[in-house]
Amino acid sequence: MRKLGLLTRPLGDTIAFLPSLIATKEEIEQMIAIIKKGIQTVMEEMNHEV
Repeated sequence: MRKLGLLTRPLGDTIAFLPSLIATKEEIEQMIAIIKKGIQTVMEEMNHEV
């Protein structure tokens, strides 16, 4: 997710991110899209290693 431009923090089975208190709805949606893409990328990489 960092490579995609979003800093996150793994906390066990939770992904934490701290958007600005003045973040717009569009910015939050973009952050969620980055998280989704990051998870998809990791899952794809894990499937290729099996």
